[in-house]
Amino acid sequence: MKISDKISLTIILGYCVLHVLVLFQIIPHSLVWGGKIESIKTIYYLEALALVILVFLASVIMMKNRMVKPVFYIETINRILLLFAVFFMLNTVGNLLAESIVEQCQAIITLFLAILLFKSSKT
Repeated sequence: MKISDKISLTIILGYCVLHVLVLFQIIPHSLVWGGKIESIKTIYYLEALALVILVFLASVIMMKNRMVKPVFYIETINRILLLFAVFFMLNTVGNLLAESIVEQCQAIITLFLAILLFKSSKT
């Protein structure tokens, strides 16, 4: 497994932990989703969705590296990774525009992850 994929999986794991902590209200939900979500029910939905997406992304990276049996062709895996790279680039912009300093600081991480995913989609 390439070091860039190991770093990507580590970042994704970190985000999973963050979303679980928000889900269980250990971290205040005002620090995520731009600080704009007031309904706790909506927070539960968004956090669960975020976790599903992150687990899917992690599984795609593991498929690419043959850590789990691939269910997609390599071309499809590369396209999925490219799609996530674009998503995290857009997420970086959203983080920069967020009111929370915590989210603004995450822009560096999301940009780095986008670059790693882009690189992984090309190999």
